[in-house]
Amino acid sequence: MNEIDSLFEEVPRKRVGFFPTPIEKLGNISQKYDQNIYIKRDDLTGPGFGGNKIRKLEFIVADALEKGATHMITYGGFQTNHGRQMVSACRRFGLEPILFLRGTEKPEKFRGNLHLDKIMDAEIHYIPVGLDEEKEAMERATAEAEERIEELESEGHKCYDCPIGGFNVSGCLGFIWGFKELKDQLEEHSIDLDYIVHASGSGGTLTGLMMGEKISNYDVEILPFGVSKNEGKESEISKMSRKIADYLGIEEHISEEEVKIDYEHFGEGYCIPSQESTNAIKELAREEGIILGPTYTAKAMAGLFDYIEKNKIPQNSDILFWHTGGTPTIFAERNIVGKLYD
Repeated sequence: MNEIDSLFEEVPRKRVGFFPTPIEKLGNISQKYDQNIYIKRDDLTGPGFGGNKIRKLEFIVADALEKGATHMITYGGFQTNHGRQMVSACRRFGLEPILFLRGTEKPEKFRGNLHLDKIMDAEIHYIPVGLDEEKEAMERATAEAEERIEELESEGHKCYDCPIGGFNVSGCLGFIWGFKELKDQLEEHSIDLDYIVHASGSGGTLTGLMMGEKISNYDVEILPFGVSKNEGKESEISKMSRKIADYLGIEEHISEEEVKIDYEHFGEGYCIPSQESTNAIKELAREEGIILGPTYTAKAMAGLFDYIEKNKIPQNSDILFWHTGGTPTIFAERNIVGKLYD
């Protein structure tokens, strides 16, 4: 039994997804770029079209049920991947899902993740906002959620308030366990990685991977590509790592200086496609038959290609791209997806 196994013996967990997710080598892409590029398919976690948040939700749902929750609330944009995955996990375990979604205007047609949220009958609250009102939008969403929680709890229900992206201790535990899963697979296939590349938003995936690396004593460079500018995320991740350390009873934690997120490849902003991310979607689809999501994984893959082309990553490196999902957004509105064909 390794250290993560022993640390997690008493940690509550509900089996939501299909694990372990496969690792495969991207043969055509590897040959094209003179690298050894592997992909970990968290787009296949299921249910509800899967994604990386299913890992987090195995621990978040367990925490909610232990606390006697009847409803779970979260927040995001109209095409939130986390929200859609939360809804699917709630449906499996009898929790009522509630979403507070913000965007420039309420969609006339339900596409992508929002389409799936409607099929799964989530309770959805829409918060229209201007392009430069992100902070104000979150404040409005939080205020409206607090009113809804008060209303439900006055009726005898209990609500679990899940932060954006599942960025809490329980959620981050999912990717410490995910790192352990990856390490087991690497040992089985005799792969010694130089880099792990992934898209970073709320920071839970990055926090879990970095903590997993520390606990496992596995030496690998983690390259997170931010999907929007997120001031202060380094401090948030460091503080969260200390909470995790307290929860697990360990000393390992992450300093602010260790968190190095690349913010040079998300283009004009969150949920806005760039030419580079559009090209990355087309390239992986046409070379390997694998579909990326436009908001997260396409921008991280574009960043990886750029690093390779600029020799920031040496030739013949062993690289793992963690496909964090988001595939349903490929069916979202054109302004989110970009122009993928004529």
